[in-house]
Amino acid sequence: LQCRLQRSEPRMHMLLRFCLLACTSASALTPSPRTPVIRMAAARATAPVFDGKPYSAEVLPATVGRSSAVLAGSAALFAACVPGLPDWWSTASLDPGACSVPLLTMAASSALVAAGWSACGTDLHPITAKARGVTPPKSYTFQLLGLSAPLLASAAVASGWQPLPVAGSGVELAHAVLPFALWSIDVRLLRWLNPHVSWSEESVSLPANYAAEHGDSPVGAVLACVGVVAFEVYVQQLLAAPLTLGGSPVLGSASLIALTAGLLNHALANGLLNGLLCAEFYWTVSLMFGLSNSVLPVGIYHHLMYSMPTFVTRYQLAVDEAPSPAAHTLLLHATLAAWHCAAFAAVARLAPPAMPLLAPLDGPSVPAGAAAWAGLACVGLFGFAAASIASDYARGEEAA
Repeated sequence: LQCRLQRSEPRMHMLLRFCLLACTSASALTPSPRTPVIRMAAARATAPVFDGKPYSAEVLPATVGRSSAVLAGSAALFAACVPGLPDWWSTASLDPGACSVPLLTMAASSALVAAGWSACGTDLHPITAKARGVTPPKSYTFQLLGLSAPLLASAAVASGWQPLPVAGSGVELAHAVLPFALWSIDVRLLRWLNPHVSWSEESVSLPANYAAEHGDSPVGAVLACVGVVAFEVYVQQLLAAPLTLGGSPVLGSASLIALTAGLLNHALANGLLNGLLCAEFYWTVSLMFGLSNSVLPVGIYHHLMYSMPTFVTRYQLAVDEAPSPAAHTLLLHATLAAWHCAAFAAVARLAPPAMPLLAPLDGPSVPAGAAAWAGLACVGLFGFAAASIASDYARGEEAA
């Protein structure tokens, strides 16, 4: 992730802005007047202008055939595993009161994103823009989405309202192998599902992709990982964990998070195609969290998914060249969602969790312990970054 910041900015300011951009997996670059920028919605638009046109049900026959085979195999594996996982589908002990806090948190987050969309419109996701060879827009709605979640999570951990779901055990490290294996399988599966474009071996190589994204900035890689781990503390500890503790089945809470935090919020921020992709992504990380109850594996997976520029370039070409990009994206990520559900059901039958689910704490309290102090440091870091972005937006409004 490369940030082109003005040379006159102080070194510390550059570092803080980099952490912000790593957190949101974006690059808040000022577009050059000579460089084309794809804008999908004007600021203060009355309705989002989604991408993915032409909207039709036309799909590639080769992709349909291959996807059908994966879906059939996933259904068979899931059917064999799910009877032994009653907490994945049972709703006998649902407690609406216990689920109200995460539901209200999701609603508030979506309302905040909707307000940001109303003010700033919908922009291409910076990674999509980069893959299409255009300058990433500022994406203020996406910045709002990407900053508000880790800032809230950091504040909750720092103030004693929420624990940090990290075990520090060997079992947790074993679970941390899963995202690496899943990444390697998924990129090859997507390559197989998209035979209409050419793929190099480099495009599905994790070392090659990671080096292309972070090779010249190891500090940036660490900051990027910290940012997405903080984001996953929000998704998993503030949403998924209390829903499960309140009796919501794993499949139910994963679906709800996928539709709100994934589809709705990201479609408003970055368009329909990104919303469809993120619905599957949030479904996946919510199920993955249910395997270990630790934020470490899902944080690693999130980091890896934003460290694959060579692959994304080919993937974006495959989507853009499909007869209906929206239908093609939906088919691809429905297939991935089914495969992940089946694979995780099998893992859940074999591997114990790394730790029990952690309930919310009694806070507020004075920061005590490494987790609380880490949360407080992140509050300062993300808060300063948010102030920087707000100031940048205000200057743009004044100039307009």
